[in-house]
Amino acid sequence: MEPTSTTLARTAQQSDSPAPRSVRRPRHDRDPQAGTAPHWYTAHPALGSGDARAAERLLRSTAPTPATCPALQHAARVLLHTGNPRRSATWCAKLHPHAPTPAWATAFLALRAEALLHLGDLAAAAHEAAEAQRTAGHRPTALRLWPTAVRAEALIALGRHEEAAAHLAPPAPEPSWSLAPWLRARGRLHLAAHRDRDAFDAFDAFRTTGRLALGHGAGGLPHLPWRSDMAEALLRRGRTDQARALLTEELGLPAAGPRHRGIALRLLGATDETGRRPGTLARAIGELRRCDDRVALARTMTDLAHALDTLDDASAPGFLRRATDLAADCGLPSAAP
Repeated sequence: MEPTSTTLARTAQQSDSPAPRSVRRPRHDRDPQAGTAPHWYTAHPALGSGDARAAERLLRSTAPTPATCPALQHAARVLLHTGNPRRSATWCAKLHPHAPTPAWATAFLALRAEALLHLGDLAAAAHEAAEAQRTAGHRPTALRLWPTAVRAEALIALGRHEEAAAHLAPPAPEPSWSLAPWLRARGRLHLAAHRDRDAFDAFDAFRTTGRLALGHGAGGLPHLPWRSDMAEALLRRGRTDQARALLTEELGLPAAGPRHRGIALRLLGATDETGRRPGTLARAIGELRRCDDRVALARTMTDLAHALDTLDDASAPGFLRRATDLAADCGLPSAAP
């Protein structure tokens, strides 16, 4: 039996140290031109993870300097997390030209690429992530691999798996919390292969991410939906009960934003009885419409169309047409995952 998040939590507490022995606390590499080097997980305790209005106020009233950039990055991530990826992308585009260092320029480009990925603007996300990779140059590994992960995820969604694999090719860096996006992208690539062996590898990548998250003590932003990731890998292997337990836990977390809830509900639908599945998928669609994630919305509408068709519901073809149109708008090869 594969470990659930409860098992992972126990693993994280087995040693006297706050993290498992295999997990090293991220080393905060310093940019010589800045007081704090940027990472994908930069946070700011004075700004709540769900306070989009406060995030907007901070972004409007604060100029980017080495001292203020961590708060500005966190504010832009709060917008992303609360279902406002378009606003996050707009702010990152404004902040990038005024970034005080190349490292912070890289961070704002990478976060903008993330926001575009969440919007389903896959070609633009891949382009912005490539620009961030170029801006990163030979800077710390954690900073370079963040946009690499975003670019790979966009390429995977576009069906360009070989290109994505080239960006995620070994040698793999030592797992750490700062490299979690790269590890998740590797897992997404394995899932995209649709082979049994790759489902095992995907599960291992997501399990490692979960251990890192628990070891880091992550409970706010950025939120990593590693439970949903593991559940998706388990579903590919027919482990429905274990997947459902993880998804139920994910949906009970206050840190999960509308995008993460929507994706978790879509996966939960695959574990439902036939008659209950449309209701769960309809809830998923409601969450995904809140956050403008067109890719996840297209896939969920496809699932709903199939679920309704199984019940001989006449509305099934309409949902399938909308899903197909959304997928085409995003450049997806199909609306299927």
